[in-house]
Amino acid sequence: MPCQLIQKMRACGSCRTLATAYGMNLATSRRPGAHARGWTLRLAVTRTDLEDHLITEHPNWLPGRAPDCDTCEAWGGDHTIGPTSEAEALHRAWHLCEPLRLVSTDGHHDLSYLI
Repeated sequence: MPCQLIQKMRACGSCRTLATAYGMNLATSRRPGAHARGWTLRLAVTRTDLEDHLITEHPNWLPGRAPDCDTCEAWGGDHTIGPTSEAEALHRAWHLCEPLRLVSTDGHHDLSYLI
């Protein structure tokens, strides 16, 4: 069964396209014989495109601060009143996309639900 984020992304054509591009690049970069150096830029670009889309189009999907994350805890000391900073929003989008980073590990087939 796909995770909740994957189900939400299926309803948005842009999310589906961006997440599929990121997930496919990620899965391909983890294949035997793939060299990380050749995939670094592709992964960074497709991940950034997806994160930017999530922040601008679906900010209500962004999770709160993760309790076991040092970066989230560092922001916890800052003021919590007012809008979320761009850097924190990007970090929260990174947490949100965690299920996609698992696409090429055993037993995780959530990417197939997007395709």
